[in-house]
Amino acid sequence: MMDHSPEALQRYYDTRLADHGDTAQGAGWPNEADRQTRFQVMRALAPEGGMKDLCDLACGTGAFLDHLTAAGQPPRRYLGLDISDSAITAAQAKHDPAQFQRHDILRDPAPGSFDYVVANGLFTVKDSLSHEEMWAFLRATTTAMWGMTRVGMAFNVMSAVVDWQRDDLFHVESDALLRWLYGLAGRRVILRADYDLYEYTAYVYRAPVSER
Repeated sequence: MMDHSPEALQRYYDTRLADHGDTAQGAGWPNEADRQTRFQVMRALAPEGGMKDLCDLACGTGAFLDHLTAAGQPPRRYLGLDISDSAITAAQAKHDPAQFQRHDILRDPAPGSFDYVVANGLFTVKDSLSHEEMWAFLRATTTAMWGMTRVGMAFNVMSAVVDWQRDDLFHVESDALLRWLYGLAGRRVILRADYDLYEYTAYVYRAPVSER
């Protein structure tokens, strides 16, 4: 297992933010409409009451918190974590600074437990990493995420069912991901690929559906 997040990914996102500013493109997304679609899917991890207790991993400048607030579901407790100094500085300038920390959960102990832990976009770009390096990063990070999660966690990856695969993106076979998640967390896993983007989102829950 990896003991820190890949520096190549930090450089990639720092460069995007420097080049495009606090925009969807600055966070590595093609456009704002697609980013909001991803946020809607991530928000659906929680029941109708919303994510009242949330850790937002790879939070960037806090756009998911903005989305939740605009949707009328601001968390009572929120912590955004990112390894990018520039992203955290931008997030703290727009929000309560105490809600955002520069923190690598692979290098340092996780900062507590939360009902929900999400990572939106953390596993979609691999940039210069090999598939094997990115797969090791996903396994190490989702293990850490699961250790922080009391109710459920969610993250997205690029689909492997596409006409062609980009070398800089992380395309993951769904069977391989399910095999990993079943071993990590049991069979309380939902894969969502119904939102017309070339990716899918994994929801992973502590309890079966009848107990949620």
